[in-house]
Amino acid sequence: MPSSDNRPSSVVAVILIGLGLLFLAFNFLDIDLGKTWPLIFFVIGAGFYAPVVLMPQARAGLAALFIPGTILIGLGVIFMYNVITDDWGSWAYAWSLIPAFVGIGLILASRLGRWQGDSVRAGLWLAIGSGAVFSILAMFFGSRTFGTLGPLLLIGLGVLLLFRSSRSR
Repeated sequence: MPSSDNRPSSVVAVILIGLGLLFLAFNFLDIDLGKTWPLIFFVIGAGFYAPVVLMPQARAGLAALFIPGTILIGLGVIFMYNVITDDWGSWAYAWSLIPAFVGIGLILASRLGRWQGDSVRAGLWLAIGSGAVFSILAMFFGSRTFGTLGPLLLIGLGVLLLFRSSRSR
């Protein structure tokens, strides 16, 4: 068992070994990286999550790693959607979800790091605002699916805001 002083370098070592094994598997199994490359975002994002999960005694200090990890995983979801559907035009509005990923990462970091203050609220507003912008842009620039999804997301966000405002009274 590594000492607590060597633990961060051990986590990095495990991540590097995992990436190496993943790329080696791609090589030996003759997997086309043209369709699987977004997995790299998931692996690197998980690499940001790993220290927080593997080192519970340092969780409060490491919780901020959830923010870049969530951004990378979110980008992986967007790019995986692009690869699977070949809908690269969706990037015209999908980029607007990046602040939502920041907000979700901030919420996770605040909860697990037991941060004080309004960081959860700030993360929630980032996610809601970004979701609203995404919905509006998807209505105008998206495919039929996103053209339908956009108004539904706006309705959902409106209901959420009404519910929160009525609950706070």
